Amino acid sequence: MKLFVLFLFLQFNLWAHPHSFIDVFVTVFGEKNVQRLDVVWLFDDMTSASFLCDFDANKNGEFEKNEITDFKKNVFDGLKRYAYYTHITIAGKKVKTEPYDFDIHQENKRFSLRFSINLLPYAGQKKVIGFWDEELYCALSLEKEHIASSIKYSLKEVSNVYYYGYALEL
Repeated sequence: MKLFVLFLFLQFNLWAHPHSFIDVFVTVFGEKNVQRLDVVWLFDDMTSASFLCDFDANKNGEFEKNEITDFKKNVFDGLKRYAYYTHITIAGKKVKTEPYDFDIHQENKRFSLRFSINLLPYAGQKKVIGFWDEELYCALSLEKEHIASSIKYSLKEVSNVYYYGYALEL
């Protein structure tokens, strides 16, 4: 019986896979201390096609103010309960921040969104910024080539039974 239950558990886990793939790009602002992060998400072709179809209401290939507001309200704001897939630890303690300067674009038929995070209040403290999704089956990928920073950092993979992601240590 135990073997049967284990088999069922493993079989269901094999079916779990990401539904959206997001390439993450990060720009770190500050000379000695991190003051701000600009984060860009570039979505896979399938997710992009869906977002472009749903939120480019006039189908002109550009997002007007009302379309941006609609996407932010109906999609991005709902990610608040997931920390916007941006998990921040300052001096060993989890911190919640509110992204600002939100915008969306289309880049070569791929959907892109951008937001900023203010880290100025935490100047001089060790920061770990993680990018992952624990529940909604999004795979976030951050590569060294996607990081622009004059401040020394390290990039580490985060692996878990249910998700994987990346942590940027500053």
